[in-house]
Amino acid sequence: MLKKIILVVMLSFVTLQAQDIHKIRVPHISFDIAADKNFRALQRNCQWCHSYGYILNQGKQTRKFWSKVIIKMRDIYKAPITKSDEKLLVDYLFKHYGKK
Repeated sequence: MLKKIILVVMLSFVTLQAQDIHKIRVPHISFDIAADKNFRALQRNCQWCHSYGYILNQGKQTRKFWSKVIIKMRDIYKAPITKSDEKLLVDYLFKHYGKK
C-alpha cells in the first residue's frame, strides 16, 4: 500500500513539471450587438460571465423566454441583477433579439 501511495505522489509531481515552451495565442472573437439606452444594463450584468455570443446564439426568442433567462441567471447562477435591471434587460433583449 505504501508503494502505491509513493508512486501516486511521484507521478503527480512529474505532471507539475510539464511545461509548454510555445507561445499560445488565444483568438479574439467580437460580436456585433445592438447598443441602445439599456445596453449599459447588459454590460453591468451579463459580460462578467459570458460573451455577447451567448445572447446571439439563442436566436430570436419571446419576451417570456428572455424573462426566464434573466431570472435563471439571477436565481440559479447568482448574477447580481437588480429588479430594475431585470426589466431593462428583458426590454433590451426582446427589442433586439425578440420573436415578435
